[in-house]
Amino acid sequence: MDRNEPILACDLTAIPADVREDHVVNAPQLFATAQEVRELADGFAIRFDNDAGKFMSIARFIENERRCCPFFRFSVDVEPSGGPIWLRLTGGEGVKELLRSGLLEDDNEGNVLKKLIKTGGDAHLDETVRQISLPQLADVLNRTSNE
Repeated sequence: MDRNEPILACDLTAIPADVREDHVVNAPQLFATAQEVRELADGFAIRFDNDAGKFMSIARFIENERRCCPFFRFSVDVEPSGGPIWLRLTGGEGVKELLRSGLLEDDNEGNVLKKLIKTGGDAHLDETVRQISLPQLADVLNRTSNE
């Protein structure tokens, strides 16, 4: 691993305290609305319907996630004429595997990903992380790959 490559762990303490819990709760809700997942060479592209407020929800997700997970590369494409919004989550070595194990493989409520989330010892945030249900996008990937 290159010494300039960030460590693959989520540090929630990097998100401003006043929005930290909202991010932990809202990120899974956003991903639960995914309509399609496409595998890329270095990550995944996730399609969302262009519903009212969806673009801003994705932007808020990126605003916070880029702080706690600096190893992600984000890009957003908005299709013309009210078409879908694509969020691409990519990155360097290990990022695709992290995404696969955290969002695409059934691992008993996202425990693989939850183990990588650092809360700085905040007991309330620890409990919030324990209680969230991370969306498993495997069914979305499987459904769209076979269409």
